[in-house]
Amino acid sequence: MDYEIEIFLPDEKELLAKRGLNENGRMQRVIDTSFIHYMRLKMQSQSGMMIAQTKNPKGGLVTVESPYAHYMNEGIKYVDPKTKKGAFHDPISGRFWSRPRVKKIPSTDLLNYSDGPERGSHFVQRTISENFDDIVREAQKEIGRT
Repeated sequence: MDYEIEIFLPDEKELLAKRGLNENGRMQRVIDTSFIHYMRLKMQSQSGMMIAQTKNPKGGLVTVESPYAHYMNEGIKYVDPKTKKGAFHDPISGRFWSRPRVKKIPSTDLLNYSDGPERGSHFVQRTISENFDDIVREAQKEIGRT
């Protein structure tokens, strides 16, 4: 006796969507939100601007829409190639400025992050390496709710 069996599997996009793992799915939102939470704990927060400018424009994409995000993430002081200064400072007004249209170069000086023990350079990479398991656990909790 011969049997013929046909198996129909949903396509990959349908499977991902059913589990909330598509670009804007429930699971992806949990992963993104969790990643942002842990990354913000590692970012420089004195002005709060960079933290406030952390966005999640679409599933799986996190951006820090600040002109100095790269500088703060790298943790290296960038200086004027001629004056070797990071910026000029007016002690009366408290204003800082740089020479216009001069591209700064990296120095050997590290930035000092003074507003918390977790704050510092390479906050993106450290979030992945230090909080990956936490993010996965939060995603697994969400799976358990389905």
